[in-house]
Amino acid sequence: MQEVEKPGGERVAGERKVRIWEWIATAHEGNGPVSIAAVCRAAVRRLGVDGASVTATGGPMAREPLFASDRLSARLEELQFTTGEGPSAGDFRFGSPVLIPDLESVAARWPGFVSAAVAAGARAMFALPLQAGAIHVGVLSLYRAQPGSLAPGELADVLVLADIALQLMLDAAAGISELAEYRPLDGMSDARAEVYQATGMVSVQLGVSLEEAFARLRARAFASSRALAEVSDDIVNRLLRFDPDPKPELPA
Repeated sequence: MQEVEKPGGERVAGERKVRIWEWIATAHEGNGPVSIAAVCRAAVRRLGVDGASVTATGGPMAREPLFASDRLSARLEELQFTTGEGPSAGDFRFGSPVLIPDLESVAARWPGFVSAAVAAGARAMFALPLQAGAIHVGVLSLYRAQPGSLAPGELADVLVLADIALQLMLDAAAGISELAEYRPLDGMSDARAEVYQATGMVSVQLGVSLEEAFARLRARAFASSRALAEVSDDIVNRLLRFDPDPKPELPA
């Protein structure tokens, strides 16, 4: 039977994916299966960005960092978690990447996040949802220390990296990975667990929903220029308590 040649576009896409898997394999460390960490390292080495991270998400209250290539990548994720602002803090309801070649150009949109991010050293950010249909499991975030857009070829490569990161997360969540300790959607860091514990305590103290308690916690952290984890630690250790707003006095 004569083999039918694939259309040019499909062939090119296949070649791109093979090439990017080679990048990931080169960036992989250790003897276990390829992981999210290798995806992030490959992005930094090959795409002209200065940092990359992947965060598992389950709504604005549930964000669990899986890997960050450097301190600033981790700091940017923490800032977005604290302020509720930034390229990867949205709900990605349309499944489209958020590409910000110059952070200062969106200062009015995300005033709390942008000022802190630029001061920390980030000037451009790109966030790609890790999404399968309506199921949004995470986000791949990239930053540059200088303003600048992703070239068309770089964007195409990033989209393939995001697809691979999504597949790794879904495989791990389904228990397909042969490496027992590689289950990025199971468990959470102690710091994030403490944030959720503090949210529950604030909810009880104020008699409000978890969503409102989380918003109050976020506001306190932002107003005091502290990370959510730090404020949460004070709450869990009974050093800080949220008291209900006093009821207005009724006229005599």
